[in-house]
Amino acid sequence: MILTNRKFVREAPNRVAKSIYIFCEGAKREYQYFMYFKEMDSRINVEVHKINNGDDNSPLGLLNIAKESILVSETNPNPKYSFVEKDEVWIVLDTDKDKDESRKPQISALYDECAKNTNWFVAQSNPCFEVWLYNHIQADNPEFEKNEYCSAWKDLVNESVKGGFDSRRHPIYIQKATKNSEANYVEDKENNPIVGCTQVFRLSKSILPLVEEKINNVLKVI
Repeated sequence: MILTNRKFVREAPNRVAKSIYIFCEGAKREYQYFMYFKEMDSRINVEVHKINNGDDNSPLGLLNIAKESILVSETNPNPKYSFVEKDEVWIVLDTDKDKDESRKPQISALYDECAKNTNWFVAQSNPCFEVWLYNHIQADNPEFEKNEYCSAWKDLVNESVKGGFDSRRHPIYIQKATKNSEANYVEDKENNPIVGCTQVFRLSKSILPLVEEKINNVLKVI
């Protein structure tokens, strides 16, 4: 059963509710996943910024894209989004270790910079977004030797559900993923998720109040 947008009734937008602005490192899988919730109902104020070819999607590159899209300044009087006090900005990225660990100080700097702005947050997965997708299907983390590699997690997700993870269908289980990933979550001494853990449950807790009623209605008929 493919749960397309036809399962949801669109209504007029409502700017009274807070908006959530999501800036994803990945141009496809993460974007498609979060767009599921934006397309669920036009009243649900979830904006997912699409990374274009040539954009700098490094941790600090994403931060700069978010700033240009959100923050008003003399040189940027009309940013893309109309951000108000109760809104939230989320930067979604992977640990994705590189050989010289040049990415690590960028991630640290990203956390520091987001902390300077009200309601700016980071949702990091270790090693990749597939950890979050896996938690939609399985409650416990797997045991395998190469779980620090993204390729291993991608294979694992594809093997765990028939046909692989489908962003037109499986985001409906976001409540399960939230529960599973929070239960499995462990941080290192620098407050980063350890291998096999993800912080995306923190973002999902912001999304869920906007979509939970509709999700529950769909789950009743599956």
